[in-house]
Amino acid sequence: MSPLRHNFLSGDGVRLSWLEAGSGPTLIMLPGWSQSAALFREQFAGLSGKIHCLSLDHRGHGESDKPSYGYRISRLAQDLRELIDHCELDQITLLGHSMGSSVIWAYLDAYGEDRLAGLVIDDQPPAMTLLEHESDVARKHAGAIFPWPQLNATCAELSGPKGAAARRQMIGAMLSNRISKVDRDWILGENDKFPSQHAATLLFNTSTQDWRDLIPRITLPTLIIGGEGSVVPPESQRWIHSQLRRSQVEILPSDQGGYHFGFLENPRRFNELVGCFISSNAAAAITSG
Repeated sequence: MSPLRHNFLSGDGVRLSWLEAGSGPTLIMLPGWSQSAALFREQFAGLSGKIHCLSLDHRGHGESDKPSYGYRISRLAQDLRELIDHCELDQITLLGHSMGSSVIWAYLDAYGEDRLAGLVIDDQPPAMTLLEHESDVARKHAGAIFPWPQLNATCAELSGPKGAAARRQMIGAMLSNRISKVDRDWILGENDKFPSQHAATLLFNTSTQDWRDLIPRITLPTLIIGGEGSVVPPESQRWIHSQLRRSQVEILPSDQGGYHFGFLENPRRFNELVGCFISSNAAAAITSG
């Protein structure tokens, strides 16, 4: 089912764009850093027959406005809340790919679990950058893939005259050879819609968040999806699972699309996991009701 595009105005005056298709239990899909709602095309195609699917273009991303302000995880979480209020949604499953999961954690931190039915955390570390005193074990569990010097150098490059090329190289390195040239060019083109200087600001902000104190307090049913060949260490996804009583984890093998963009590399398996998770939660809610 082809999604319809809608727009609404955020509380701070930014036109935000979102896609919608299907009916049934509600799933809101949040793209990762620099990506767009359109990248969930296979999820709209595969899930919207039984699930009410929405996906938000974060401010600056995709078809949303590109303001000069608000490129913080906390503000993106507020944008999500305003979308939920605008659509008068309840009993929602939130799915976050990469940075989209950080938006979910920030949302929980600010608004709690009210109106939510479950979470899908897709390949995001609990903390991308840690202080030097942290142990090697802590770094492994946190998935700290961005040492401070590398983070600073990357953000400086993104802010410079060759920022667009630097981002293309970053995103391209996260894709496997399973992705065709046509699809690779399309993915990179969607990422190009986010101005590089704002991409640098948001990357620094999301990389310096540490969600290890919040994650163990989550009580919602949670599906965690990682990839054996992803830039995000699978150990960090298993650590998240170990902290949550009501969670399940699936690490996709490399030969089955187990990379950072698993939802694009193996959409059939990804959709199967998400669809079964939502169906199980909906059935449990009916039984308990």
